Amino acid sequence: MPGSMHDRIIRIDLTNRKVSEQPVDEELGSYLGGMGYGTKILVDEVPPGVDPLAPENLLVLTVGPLTGTMAPMHPQSCVVTKSPLSGTILNSYAGGFLGAEIKFAGIDGLVLAGRASEWVLLLVEDGRVSFHSAEAVMGLATGETEAYMKRLFGPDVRTLSIGRAGEKAVAMASVFSETRVFGRGGAGAVLGSKRVKGIAVRGTRGLEVARPEEFAALVRENMELIRKACAEEYNLVGMFSRVGTGAGMGLVNGRGGLATRNHEYGTFAGAAEIDGFAYAKNFYTRPIACFGCPVHCGMLHTFRRHDGSDSWLRGPEYETMYSLGSDVLNGDPVALAEANQVCEEYGMDTLTAGVAVAWALEMAEEGLLREPGLALSFGDREAILGLLHKMGEREGIGDLLAEGPKRAAERLAAQAGAGVLGRAMQIKNSGFAAWMPRRMKGTGLAFATSNRGACHKRAPIGAEITGQIDMGSTEGKAVLVKEIQDRVNAIFTLISCRFHEFVTPVEVYPRLVAAATGRCVSPAEFLRLGERIWNLERLFNLGAGLGRADDGLPERCYEPIKGESSEGAVFGREEFESMLDEYYEVRGWDREGVPTEAKLRELGLASYRGLAGR
Repeated sequence: MPGSMHDRIIRIDLTNRKVSEQPVDEELGSYLGGMGYGTKILVDEVPPGVDPLAPENLLVLTVGPLTGTMAPMHPQSCVVTKSPLSGTILNSYAGGFLGAEIKFAGIDGLVLAGRASEWVLLLVEDGRVSFHSAEAVMGLATGETEAYMKRLFGPDVRTLSIGRAGEKAVAMASVFSETRVFGRGGAGAVLGSKRVKGIAVRGTRGLEVARPEEFAALVRENMELIRKACAEEYNLVGMFSRVGTGAGMGLVNGRGGLATRNHEYGTFAGAAEIDGFAYAKNFYTRPIACFGCPVHCGMLHTFRRHDGSDSWLRGPEYETMYSLGSDVLNGDPVALAEANQVCEEYGMDTLTAGVAVAWALEMAEEGLLREPGLALSFGDREAILGLLHKMGEREGIGDLLAEGPKRAAERLAAQAGAGVLGRAMQIKNSGFAAWMPRRMKGTGLAFATSNRGACHKRAPIGAEITGQIDMGSTEGKAVLVKEIQDRVNAIFTLISCRFHEFVTPVEVYPRLVAAATGRCVSPAEFLRLGERIWNLERLFNLGAGLGRADDGLPERCYEPIKGESSEGAVFGREEFESMLDEYYEVRGWDREGVPTEAKLRELGLASYRGLAGR
């Protein structure tokens, strides 16, 4: 039966320059695609204790069953690997057009293994792989590298690349794909460890679905839901469509939940100068869309730098407006755009990079860190940009910050005391996303228990910040967080855009999968798959040496937020530990966060019990 998956994955042995084909068998196929495929492959083949930058680590790039089809808001591709930042299993996502191109190339993904003897560029063309020298692009920025690949291989290829941060194994190095990015967790450092500077993909094959008429009807229904959402003035997806993801900054600031000055305060006086509406009003703006997306939340802006030169970029996105804006007291929209662009050029995650900068500025303020030639103070443009450059180059203080906020704080703590660690706003060394656990306690639990650390993609953010549920209460949050984590994991096997779920009932996804692939999955089975993947990730992390102690919050979360509108919000230690106990119980884990034998049998994962190493 024809279907939207090719049941074919290409494996690239970089060490020996060998390429092979892996048919997708029934067991792997039951994980549907996306992060499901990536997680299963990584857990089956990579020992949890492996050094993330060793040749034995894999980097798995996958697409899902709806990628490349008419289904709206399914453009993304997924990277799964072991993170050099957190030491956990990592899943990271990028939109744009790369995912569809991979599908049009007649494959469902790539598995990169080993380490090339010299730096290479890879061309994947209708499933065939060729190796090319990367000598001409070494040391170049991500955009320059991708422009070179388009000149070398043709303007119609879709590309991904790393910048100097990936070459230098900066722990939060990202993988960029044109105007989108696999942002979190350091996948760029893993790609750099394999000496792959970039990948170009060209696909010319068609794509079929199993039940065309049924699929087309479902797509029409879904498009109508999205159209209505985009037409509503105060619908979040509609606001994203008009001014981008920064549309909600005013709401978050007004509720005292906008992390400011290294999470010390919950409101930022300069928020209205750097939010989505400000950029739309004050800068030339053109909305751009990912493949098959009617929302076009990407906002391309032109701006004049402080040195007088003209430039452009997509973004900043909301999370960057926090990490390189409010969190470092930067209310200058041009300086924010410049900082965003520095991260893009070097290939660094703006979230963890910004969190590291905020921590460093606070430490400098207390006389604990210094960098010759930089006056390190909050809100100082030269300090912010200078620290980012030094991180990307691993120079001076930047070499410390390039390891991530937790490791940097641990090294400083050896001289200055443990208190400095409590002000590094991270979980598992991954910098906080733009939300305050003290203000939004369900989101705080989601941050703490995230398998990749401080993840905002699987949290009750919308319900808490809009007041649908009491954001300061812990009641019922353990059950809610578990349900969201399982549901989003299931949806990420399809690699749906996170915003798609904002307007699409969860029962629609199995219907789309069945019409696209011919594989019938009930809504309950679909959600159970998400739970199975979550537990597989947990077992891998336990085997890597993580445990309950890593599911905690930094010390600052136990101090009241400053600022009137934040209402002195704070997490009590016993309150948090009680939430964590309840969460583990709801998950069917023991008090140390280890899945019980009964839970693993229930999920069909009994054979993975030994993975946890305990």
